[in-house]
Amino acid sequence: MAPMKGLTVFIADLRKCRSHEEEERRVNKELANIRTKFKEAGLNSYNRKKYVCKLVYMSLLGYDVQFGHKEAVDLASSAKYSEKQIGYLAVTLLLPEDSGYMRGVLAALRRDINGGDDVSVCVALAAVSNVATREIAEALTEEILNQLLSPSASTFVKKKAALCLLRLLRRFPDAAGAHAWAARVIPYMGHRDAGVTLAVTSLATALAQQYPDAMRKAAAFAVRRLKSLVLDGECPTDYMYYTVAAPWLQVKLLRLLQYFPAPESAELRTLLLRILRHIIDAGQDAPRELQQMNAQYSILFEAIGLGIHLDVDQGLMHESAALLGRFITSRETNVRYLGLETMAHLAAYIDSLAPLKRFQGVITQALRDRDVSVRRRALDLLYSMCDVDNAKPVVGELLRHMGGADLALREEMALKVAILTEKYATEYAWYIDVMMRLVALAGEHLGDEVWHRIVQVVLGNEELQLYACTIALQALNAPVCHESAFKVSAYVLGEFGHLIANAPDSAPIDQLKALQSKMPSVSLQARAVALTTVAKFTNLFPEIKTACLRVLDRHRGALDAELQQRACEYYALATVESDALLPTVFEEMPPFAERQSALVSRLLKQEGDTEDQRTWVPGGRDINRERRAQQTGENPAEADVLDGKDGELPQSDPADGPADPAEEPSITESRRHYARLLWESDGILYDGDEVQIGLMAQYKPPAGRVGVFLGNKAAGAIYDISIQAFVKDSKDDKDPPLSVQESPGQSPLPASLLPLGQARIYFDVTCHRVFATAPTLRISYTQAGAPTVLELQLPVTCVHFMAPVTIAVSDFFARWKQLGEAELGEAQSVLKTPFLEERSGEWLRGVVGGMGFALIQGADPAPDNIVAVGIATCESGERFGCLMRVEPKPSHSLTRITVRATNDMLAKAVATNIAMIFDSK
Repeated sequence: MAPMKGLTVFIADLRKCRSHEEEERRVNKELANIRTKFKEAGLNSYNRKKYVCKLVYMSLLGYDVQFGHKEAVDLASSAKYSEKQIGYLAVTLLLPEDSGYMRGVLAALRRDINGGDDVSVCVALAAVSNVATREIAEALTEEILNQLLSPSASTFVKKKAALCLLRLLRRFPDAAGAHAWAARVIPYMGHRDAGVTLAVTSLATALAQQYPDAMRKAAAFAVRRLKSLVLDGECPTDYMYYTVAAPWLQVKLLRLLQYFPAPESAELRTLLLRILRHIIDAGQDAPRELQQMNAQYSILFEAIGLGIHLDVDQGLMHESAALLGRFITSRETNVRYLGLETMAHLAAYIDSLAPLKRFQGVITQALRDRDVSVRRRALDLLYSMCDVDNAKPVVGELLRHMGGADLALREEMALKVAILTEKYATEYAWYIDVMMRLVALAGEHLGDEVWHRIVQVVLGNEELQLYACTIALQALNAPVCHESAFKVSAYVLGEFGHLIANAPDSAPIDQLKALQSKMPSVSLQARAVALTTVAKFTNLFPEIKTACLRVLDRHRGALDAELQQRACEYYALATVESDALLPTVFEEMPPFAERQSALVSRLLKQEGDTEDQRTWVPGGRDINRERRAQQTGENPAEADVLDGKDGELPQSDPADGPADPAEEPSITESRRHYARLLWESDGILYDGDEVQIGLMAQYKPPAGRVGVFLGNKAAGAIYDISIQAFVKDSKDDKDPPLSVQESPGQSPLPASLLPLGQARIYFDVTCHRVFATAPTLRISYTQAGAPTVLELQLPVTCVHFMAPVTIAVSDFFARWKQLGEAELGEAQSVLKTPFLEERSGEWLRGVVGGMGFALIQGADPAPDNIVAVGIATCESGERFGCLMRVEPKPSHSLTRITVRATNDMLAKAVATNIAMIFDSK
């Protein structure tokens, strides 16, 4: 492109500016001049290019350029290459995705891709990759694919087309429609040109992560191409890099194979093993030149990773462990980094950790490495190779290094110490000592998950509680007590302080004084926990009730609303003249249900959304085997979110009752979460990889309020958040049976949500008539540039507008018989009992009561049977009575449910809900 004098002078003027204000005046002057020139008729090609280039340069400097878009599109549509080049550059940098000129850009791109020469096609493909809007992806994917598959296209165009498809696939996986053409690109992995093979292999790797079944044949092509490069030495001269044959292609082929299981063909499996052994044998000799070493080692580490993934030969794995032990002591930082990372991968699959434990001292020394990335990989490796035998020394080393660790690394180190301590603890005292030391060392870098987890473990282990109370009181009496340690101590003493009440220096008044001494120095949140402990002391220790009331009374005038409300409510409870109230309200917390630790879930969020997915995660064999089982579908019962045929719920006719939440193909939800919210007022509705959706509902028939809480579980922030609730097919209905509206007076949703952040919104629901279809909850957001839309069925049915009603025992069966003879509405089903016999009665009563029924004790002659009464209320004033009879048969593991109501739809809705609850257990 010929130099433009005006552009050169303008850039020189800006460089001469001595202040930002002077530069801004020069830019504004030029912008005004360009606006004037663009309005003139007959602007020639040279000046149009010059002025557009000036706009591009000003945009690169950070100035907001809101005009010149039409001129940029005109240049991109030109037949001249010099104008087209500048036009596409300007379109890429100046036009927003929602611009009205995008249609003109799309037409120019389609014209150049289909009918231009090679240079024009490549410029257009580069522009598609940079602009990459959803509209362009949907419209041009087929044309770009044709360029890749065309026998007449040049190798340069084929490479550009493959990389352009890769960009569109990563940007808009659903819009590219890759499932239809994924298998068609596989043969081009064997193209005679190594550059085309390299580009297509990159595309195949991305496709294999999304469509592994369609791309399964790519494994055979990759093995054969590796054979020609590694064993046969067939490589073009242009792709030889310091005597290493196409190292970039070898690395990509080896990585691609890690997304497939071991080849079923014995011939391919043997050939692949020969290739891996040849690469590992060649890596025994250290190259002399740095460039050759980097190329050869990159292939070697990827080959070891493939061997670990395929698990083809444990002997080869032990040989690799010895080789990696040499690399982690290398002087080269990159080699040490790759050695530690690959050894962590090996620890995730090798049968015995003994070959790795020989290098434990060297790995521990790597925690002091000058490079923070090497220290991070050493931490991953220690975490992965830890077991019962070496847990104490590994945890001890990590605690010793934590005080001097980088702030960015300290949080991750603390999480891993907490997980290892809980997983491999064989002594209760050791667990408590380590965890309390951990919160003291790194408390300010830990989230609430750590101290929450300590409390959960203590509550669930009775043998741990006495020692935990002793250490908690010692922590409060120490000169310095970290806030997380204060919260743990306060919670534990509030639950189990009575266990040490008779020990020396542990009397109730000593516990209260220790708690009071640290309260002024902690945060408001920690003080709130302490106030709950003080309130529990009023129940645990009547002898210090007066002192506890003085503490609560002082906080009744606190400036913080939360503290004031807690203090007032606790004071009122403690001063009520009732012997049964305090023991009931402050009853000891039950053990938490067994579930995956939140600490482990937090560590698993390590993958980037636009990069290749990892085939393993740090943490050893168990977690990787579970992860692989979930990915391959070997253990579908552990999946939280059910979709597809295996997760469909029973279908029901809308005329017979509430619509099933899985009847819409686009609605993906967890059967277990949805069913639980049919009888509980709060809980999780959806738990995915990126977000978690919780619900909290309050009903006062015929109205209610439903709170939706959106939590960000992703590694990065999410944007463009939208939460809507609506009743489908009700837009044209002037009098819908159910209305759903956003509650007035609440704050708007945030523009973005950081990791572990939470957004909330409330909806007011009103039942006008008995209805069959539950409303839909639609949540959309953008994460890492990829938009996501979730449609879930909102657990709001006509049964939720039921209120309990108590009637006389003698009246129940009279009313029951009356409803049966009237045949107004009845539903009956026989369900398989999903629980142990000794728990059935308690659980059934909880379900029936949670659905809004009043239990009538002693009404049924059979003592195990349950009878209940409720009334559903509508806004129109209609009220519908509903009776339920539950008849469990423990000997047959069956339960018969019979529902009779004055409204047929209501009876079937109750029966459908309780069937879903049974089915989800």
